[in-house]
Amino acid sequence: MTQSTGRATENPSDRSLRVEPRVWVGLVAVVLYVVLGAGVANLLAGSVPTDSEAFEFALRHFTVLPLLIVAGLLFVRWAGWRRQAWRVPGALETQPRRRWLLAIPVLLLIEIVTIFAQVPWSARSVTLVVVVLAGTALVGLGEELYFRGILRVSVREHHGEFVTLVVTSVLFALAHSFGSFLNGVPVGAMAFQVTVLALDGAILYGILRATGRLWVAIVLHGLNDAALYLASGDTTGPAATGFDPSSWFAIAPGLLWVLALVLVVSSIREDLRARANRKQLGISA
Repeated sequence: MTQSTGRATENPSDRSLRVEPRVWVGLVAVVLYVVLGAGVANLLAGSVPTDSEAFEFALRHFTVLPLLIVAGLLFVRWAGWRRQAWRVPGALETQPRRRWLLAIPVLLLIEIVTIFAQVPWSARSVTLVVVVLAGTALVGLGEELYFRGILRVSVREHHGEFVTLVVTSVLFALAHSFGSFLNGVPVGAMAFQVTVLALDGAILYGILRATGRLWVAIVLHGLNDAALYLASGDTTGPAATGFDPSSWFAIAPGLLWVLALVLVVSSIREDLRARANRKQLGISA
């Protein structure tokens, strides 16, 4: 019987894998996803003049993004990472159980419902609503597949829970802040934006860890983006740019950010427990 080292209990090594999980594999994947998904899509949208919000949104989301998603799905399947990418031990499947993690998807769902309730539906055309829902569904699938799927598997195979949480969340934030950097946003504003988005990334990571299913994070991510787009009426930029603390939906994000920080502490404690277990069993890191 093989003893678990505690290093990567959610990603046990498998010699039958066609591609060994390496950090650089995940980094290359997310860089290609961001460069092609955002760069090419924005270039296409900017090169085609249009007065239609729905058409511009479609250009940004229905051109390159579906191809990247198919490529990511095929890679995960071919590499043999399908089980690790889509499934991890949930909050009720670990020892000790972390039931408090379940508050993260519940709070985000409440926030989504609250935002949808504030959408001025009479001012949004049916076409725009359908296009936004479909486009954000693709965004949720693509970003979760690459960041909380491929990248997480790559990092978690060689590092603990804390490093995996930080790396996936910070890179998620930097990917969403690249446009602000190109537009010359001041350093202070950039730092704030990256911090907020990293917390958002940690929340999505927490949803995966709470439920043990990547598809839950995908669905909630897509619905959250759709609610933000439709409520704000701004379909030209990224929806997940943080929350206005003066707005009507500030309470839930504040609680979620607190839980994200608790998750950071919890991940450190989990790594310490795993290290202690390895030491007790006489297993090197």
